[in-house]
Amino acid sequence: MLCAKIRNLLNNKDLLKNIQNSFYYFGGSFLAFLIAIFTQPIFSRYLELEDFAVIGYFSAIQALLYPLFSMSLPFFYMARYWNSKSGEEGHENLSFIMNFLNISNAFVAIIAYMVLRYYFSAAQVVFPLMPFFLIVVVNLFFEKFKTFYLLECRVHKQGLRYFLINVLQIVVNTAFSLFFVVTLQGGAVGRMSGTLLGVVVTGVLSLIILLFQKKYSFSLRIEKKKIIPALKYCVPLIIAAYAYYPIGNIDKLFLERLGDIAEYGYYNIGLTIAGFVATFFLAVYQSFEPDLYKMIAQKRHKDYKKYVAVYIGVMVFLTIAFIMVSHPIVYYLTSGRYAYAATYANVFVIGVFFMQVGGIYEQLFTAYSATKLVMWRNIVMGTFCIIAYYWMIEYFQFKGANITRVLTGLFYIASGTILWLYYKKKHIKK
Repeated sequence: MLCAKIRNLLNNKDLLKNIQNSFYYFGGSFLAFLIAIFTQPIFSRYLELEDFAVIGYFSAIQALLYPLFSMSLPFFYMARYWNSKSGEEGHENLSFIMNFLNISNAFVAIIAYMVLRYYFSAAQVVFPLMPFFLIVVVNLFFEKFKTFYLLECRVHKQGLRYFLINVLQIVVNTAFSLFFVVTLQGGAVGRMSGTLLGVVVTGVLSLIILLFQKKYSFSLRIEKKKIIPALKYCVPLIIAAYAYYPIGNIDKLFLERLGDIAEYGYYNIGLTIAGFVATFFLAVYQSFEPDLYKMIAQKRHKDYKKYVAVYIGVMVFLTIAFIMVSHPIVYYLTSGRYAYAATYANVFVIGVFFMQVGGIYEQLFTAYSATKLVMWRNIVMGTFCIIAYYWMIEYFQFKGANITRVLTGLFYIASGTILWLYYKKKHIKK
C-alpha cells in the first residue's frame, strides 16, 4: 500500500515539476551565496565599520517601508488568480495593481521622507538621511516589477526564467558594487548603489517583458471599483506584517543588552546559517504555492493535503540532513574560527522548520480571504515573542533565546491550528 502511494507520487508530473522548479527557485540564492564567499572579504577590506553600520541601519529602514510600498497586493494577486470571472485571464488584475502601486509609492515616499526627516532631527540620528533614503525608495519602487513578473513565472512553472532573472540581478549587483566600492572608493553609498542597480535593471527588464506579453498596460487612472476590495483584503496583511516584526527581531534587541559581544557573534552566525537553510524551504514552498492556491479555488482538498504532506516531508529531510552535517558546514563557512556556532544553528533550523509548517495556515487564510485572521494571529505571535524572549533571556540568556526560536515555531503551529478550526467550523461547510 505504502509503495503504491509512493509510486503514484513519483508518477505525478505536476508534483515532479514542482520539485524540479524548486531547484531553479533556490538556484539564485545559492549562486548569491557562492559569490558572497569570494566577494565578502574584498568588501571587508574597502568598507569601514561605519559603512557596515549605515548599510545595516538603512536595510532596517527599507524593511520598515516595504509593507507600505507593496501593500501586500502580491498576496491578493495570487489569491485571485484562479478566481477570475468567466472569460477573464488570470493576470487580469496585474495592470490595475501595478498602476495603483506606481501612484501610491510616490505618496508613501513623500510622507516617509517627511516623517523620517523629523525623526532624524529630533532623535539626533548619527547617520545622514540622504542619499541613503533615496536609494531605499528607488529600490522599493522598481522591486515590484520584478516581484510580479516572478509571480507569473511561478504560476506558469517557468522555473528557468525565474532563475535567469535572479542571476542577472546578482551579476549586475556584484559587478557594480565591486566597481563602486573598490575602484571609486564609494563606501556605503557605493555598496548600496550597486545593489540598487541590480534591482533597477531586472525591474525594468521585467516591466518590458510584461508589456511585450500584453499582461500589463500602463495607466495613471485608479480603478476604484477594483482597488477598494483589494485594499480591504490587504490592510489586515499590512498590519500583520508590522505585527510580525518582533517574531524575527526582538531577540536581537534584548540580547544586545547583555553586553556579551563574543556570544552575541556566535548567536548571529548560527542564525545567519540557519537562514541559509531556510532559503531551501522557501524555494520548495515557492514551487508548491501556486498549486496550493489553485487547489483551494478548485476545492481539490485531497490533492491539497497530498501536496502539503510532500512539502513537509521534504523539509523534514532537509532539517535532519543539515543537523547531521552542520559542524563541518559551519566550520567551512567560518574558516574554522566559529564552528561553535553550529550548536546555535542546529536549534535555529528546528525553529525554522516549525515556522514553515505554521506558515501553511497563513496560505490557507489568504486563499480563503480570511486575512483578518492573519493579522490577529501575528499580533498574538508578536506579543508572545516579546514576553517569551524577555523572560527566557532574563533567566537563560543566549541559550534561552535560542530555544525560544523553537517555542515560537511551535506556538505558530498551535495558533494557526486553533484559528483554522475556528474558521472551518464557522465558514466552511463539510
